[in-house]
Amino acid sequence: MLLFSYVIAAALELVMAITSFRLGNLYYAWSFGFLLFLSAASIPLETSEMGKMVRQEFKSLGIDTAKYDFISNIGRTIAYVLITINFLSLFAGLILAYVITFIMLVLAIYKYVNKTK
Repeated sequence: MLLFSYVIAAALELVMAITSFRLGNLYYAWSFGFLLFLSAASIPLETSEMGKMVRQEFKSLGIDTAKYDFISNIGRTIAYVLITINFLSLFAGLILAYVITFIMLVLAIYKYVNKTK
């Protein structure tokens, strides 16, 4: 399910980047492109032995990093859908996508720091 959420998020990020580019919002296009790069880079990491090993190591510490990634992907996907149905502007959706990503990263790091004390 996590891999599927990465694929959906990456596909929507590609759509958002192309849409931004077509509208002449190059800064937004680059920003969506960066999120696309993160999602696209995560797909081979998820399927590699190294990625599975890292996830397992964190799981042995009691940290389910897949949960944070999945929530981040679902949150970003919702933001992109809200942009698509014109509920959010490109800018607001972009900010929301970055905030969701940042919050999930901070939560995972916070949990890691608390578990390793």
